[in-house]
Amino acid sequence: MRIANIKNWGNAEKQTAAILCGLLTVCIGVGAWYYQRYVVIEAEQALDKAIDSMVSTQIDAIGHRIGSLNQDLKRFTSREALTKAIVQEEPVTIRSFMSSLEKAFPKALSIRIIRRGTAQLDREHAAPIRFAELDMITRAENHQPITIEAAKIGESWQFNLLAPIPHNQDQTPVATLMVTLNQRDIAQLLRDADQDSGRFELLQQFGRHPAQLILGIGKSDSQKSVTKDIPNTLWKLRFSPSQNTVDASGINLLPFLSAWFIVTALLLSGAFQLCRRQFAPHSSRGSRTVQEFDQKVREHQLTNGRKMDDILDIEVNADDEDLLGDSFDTQHSGKVSATPSLDIVNNDEETAPAVSDELIPEEVFRAYDIRGLADPYLSPEFVQRLGQALGSEAIDQGEETMIVARDCRVHSPEICEQLIAGITSTGCHVLDLGIVPTPLLYFACHVLPSSNSGVVVTASHNGPKYNGFKMVFNRNTISDQGIQYIKQRMQQQAFASSDSPGQVSQQDISAEYIEQIFSDIALAGDITVVIDAGNGATSEIAPRLFEELGCTVIPMYCEFDGRFPNHAADPSRERNLRDLIKAVRKHRADLGIAFDGDGDRLGVVTPEGKIIWPDRQLMLFAKDIVSRNPGTDVLFDVKCTRQLNSLVSSYGGRPIMWKTGHSLMKAKMAETGALLGGELSGHIFFKERWFGFDDGMYSAARLMEIMSLRDQDLDTIFSSFPELPATPEIKIDVEESEKFQIIEDLISHGHFEDGRLTTIDGLRVDFAHGWGLVRASNTSPALTLRFEANTEEQLEDIQEQFRAEIAKIAPSISF
Repeated sequence: MRIANIKNWGNAEKQTAAILCGLLTVCIGVGAWYYQRYVVIEAEQALDKAIDSMVSTQIDAIGHRIGSLNQDLKRFTSREALTKAIVQEEPVTIRSFMSSLEKAFPKALSIRIIRRGTAQLDREHAAPIRFAELDMITRAENHQPITIEAAKIGESWQFNLLAPIPHNQDQTPVATLMVTLNQRDIAQLLRDADQDSGRFELLQQFGRHPAQLILGIGKSDSQKSVTKDIPNTLWKLRFSPSQNTVDASGINLLPFLSAWFIVTALLLSGAFQLCRRQFAPHSSRGSRTVQEFDQKVREHQLTNGRKMDDILDIEVNADDEDLLGDSFDTQHSGKVSATPSLDIVNNDEETAPAVSDELIPEEVFRAYDIRGLADPYLSPEFVQRLGQALGSEAIDQGEETMIVARDCRVHSPEICEQLIAGITSTGCHVLDLGIVPTPLLYFACHVLPSSNSGVVVTASHNGPKYNGFKMVFNRNTISDQGIQYIKQRMQQQAFASSDSPGQVSQQDISAEYIEQIFSDIALAGDITVVIDAGNGATSEIAPRLFEELGCTVIPMYCEFDGRFPNHAADPSRERNLRDLIKAVRKHRADLGIAFDGDGDRLGVVTPEGKIIWPDRQLMLFAKDIVSRNPGTDVLFDVKCTRQLNSLVSSYGGRPIMWKTGHSLMKAKMAETGALLGGELSGHIFFKERWFGFDDGMYSAARLMEIMSLRDQDLDTIFSSFPELPATPEIKIDVEESEKFQIIEDLISHGHFEDGRLTTIDGLRVDFAHGWGLVRASNTSPALTLRFEANTEEQLEDIQEQFRAEIAKIAPSISF
């Protein structure tokens, strides 16, 4: 019998092995097919998508640059004064326009105004007119379509931009404006191309003639290439990826292999168990073992006087009852029932599903924006729900479209895409401005007919790990209760629904913005300015704007990089202005200007390298504006110097101290009708000649205008304003959940002899000889402090009083 059993098990094992081997073979085959069918193809698709994205991005950049150049031409050719000067042959006026053109195109090889019918061959000119150029001029004179064209002169390339004068289609052109740029300007079209990603080639093709290579940068060993047309031009862009791009787009095999191994192991394990069950009856030993086990269990139950069902009757000591929680019912015998009580929910009533606190974290809803760590707080689900709330609110306020923009942070494109998906799901349309500073979103809400409401994805001056949202409805930046209302919409899922989603369109508004400032600001004389964009959202538009205004621009950190590799994009910190100070001194510039990450704040450095903090900038702006508007209100926040109070009054204005926060300041300006406001952080608000929103670039332009009209350098100008010993902003990190409670306790229990307390925003204590402030930051988990006094000794004395009182409330805080 024993021998028979052994033979029987041998056959079973052979059958089991055969089944398992067959199953393993099938798994390998299926895995290989799946790998080829999906993994390899997915890798190829990922590479194609990456290439398409890089090419499209570069084409957009080229198109944007060409569009900007054409707008610059149109700005001159549309002016009636130029048409009149040509018709009436006014050489002085024409020379004036030519001087302006030379400032607008400072690196142009040639700028010519060619009267109608006078064009002729000129092969000797540095920018020759040949038959191709003659044809372009003829087309311009007849209002026929013209596009930018490249011309090969010797071994180098030039390209020509033409526009009829006047640009109006209803008028016969009296002349043609022709601007010729050189090879270096062509190279600028590919300045943002990542050369490590592969080779970019700019081609020009006329009809069926072979394409000509104009410019190529980067290297590639790949045979794969993609060629796309550049809209509204004769140009194409060809791209071949580098090996780095190919490798970066490859698929990670680890997830596939892990999944295959797990699935295969589970299948084999399941098959093995089935085989054991199938062949187990052949073993009397196995059956006997099970019977013996059952018998032992029954004996155990009889011996202990308990059944198997009683195993959940747990004896609990009275002292340990709380360990099990309140959901258990304690019996008089000390036993705990294992059956939990259930609340019966009425499912007949339709209600929106609850949204967990983890999805909508409290800490990101701040006083004047929504902001926090992108990971983990701004999850795709959170952002899409926010988009749904904003789109719904826009519809409720009668808007059909929301304007959307973003800064250049690494995660901003993805967040913006999720936000747009949420907005359009409500049926609200989206106008996407792309990467622009926050002031351009505000500007768009004021000047575009499509919408007065919008949202920009930005975390302003915060580090690269942060992101957030600044929101505008009916041209007003929402804050406090408005932001809490949006949160409630998200929590209650009070969203609009639509049978068809909203449509998304794109628009570049930078040319209109630059034109608006150009028509408002008048600079007398040449100004050399160093611009530190901090790799933020002003990196491209700020140099363009100030070149347009006639300045000599020295750009620094003016390349988009959402990692902010050179320094934090926060001009309110002295350490972030050190490089700018060095550059201003090195180039002997008239001033240096710095912007924060989204461009709504301004930092200023004088020729001697002195930082002009925003509250002192406000002194100059107040003197200028109040001189034309006696009695007007001037706002400043609780962190600003007390000198503003007496200075504004002496100028004939009315000083008003208010809460810190860009949206809070704008709301107060609207309430009071103030023409000027400002914060120590660098937000400056102009209502005179502008729209009342904070704009670092416009503020810098107004500063330059005052400087040029006075014909004095900044050091001389600001030496006339009083300056007391003061600290910069002092930031102390605290827990987000504690910062407001610390301020409340300090207001309630702090003791400051002979001090006048102001509690509109934190606690500001004014003494006869100075003042001190402590407030909770609304943008980060921190307390903000600042002090000012008549002397250094008094300054230290005020700080010591605050140290002592804060120590009573929070002993761990020191400064």
